[in-house]
Amino acid sequence: MIIYRLATRDDNQQLLELTALSGMQGEISLRIDRKPNFFDLLEMRGKSNVFVALDEGVIIGSLSASLQEVYVGGTIYPLHYIGDFKVAENYQNRGVGLQLCNELANHAVPAGADLAFLNVSKGNSKPFSFFKDRPSIPDFENIGLFIVTQFPGKKNTIAHPIYKVEAAKPGGELLRFFNLHYSQYQLGPVITLEKLSKTSNFIVRDNNGIVAAMSLTDNMHCKQNVVTRLSFKMKYLLKVLTVIGRNFSLSPLPILHQPVKMLYIRFLAVNNHDRELTRLLVNFARNIAYEKSYSFASIGLHEKDPLNVCFRGFLKLSFKSVGMLVTIKNNKELIDTARQGIPFEDYSLV
Repeated sequence: MIIYRLATRDDNQQLLELTALSGMQGEISLRIDRKPNFFDLLEMRGKSNVFVALDEGVIIGSLSASLQEVYVGGTIYPLHYIGDFKVAENYQNRGVGLQLCNELANHAVPAGADLAFLNVSKGNSKPFSFFKDRPSIPDFENIGLFIVTQFPGKKNTIAHPIYKVEAAKPGGELLRFFNLHYSQYQLGPVITLEKLSKTSNFIVRDNNGIVAAMSLTDNMHCKQNVVTRLSFKMKYLLKVLTVIGRNFSLSPLPILHQPVKMLYIRFLAVNNHDRELTRLLVNFARNIAYEKSYSFASIGLHEKDPLNVCFRGFLKLSFKSVGMLVTIKNNKELIDTARQGIPFEDYSLV
């Protein structure tokens, strides 16, 4: 008999094992390991609950919800980030996923939850079936594509005739700059001192203060992307990049069945989406990636984000995922605001 309950820390090993059996298929197939502690990444996302399904004491399914504070229309709202939706292969198509969603709904609705967000790889529509046609809960709505761009680390001489990149302490000035920027996004994160204290922060100034800022983070201590399969096209592309890398000082590229060393551009804020400043900071991140032997500096942005245009001409790999949003209280105005603006999602925590 399958039972359902909230996970505890004692479930760590079984959750790690379930995660290792799951993966994302595509031209580059990945699995995301969560060693050594499954719950560490959840703590970074926010206050979290993990719902698990067990058969004779063995965890065969999971689903998590993490509470975050985000901006919608410039106002702060609580949002539940839905993740870690996994069902062991032998138990798929047996109602386990549906019941996990029921467990989540039975917990969230009485608690007054409203906004909830999830994302899935483009082309993977199966998860949507679990979140539609539910009694008293509106369907999740598509709010567009998010593009995860991975720039190979590259040795650069970071120089600009006017601007200079400098390290910054996570103080009030940087907090104000980031929050002013992300309050203009939909689902933009409320930046706190705690979040910035766990990142490496860099700024660019002019006479009036900060004009651009970037936060970098390495989450290898709690999340490892492992390449499990490469399409013929990607194998060829990586071989070409390896040859190019020998001549143009690029970082070592991923190796099958080994974790990809990834440096995340967690936050990137640039006044007026200035192209020169954006490229200066991204090249700065790529140089750090090269110096510290990361394969990539990675950032996730919505398809409507003007910063995407600044990346034209850069050597990069891109992946796409679909953002899905629901308001349990059927507040259509919130959904419309999110859809009409530029949504944001922190892909360092996905």
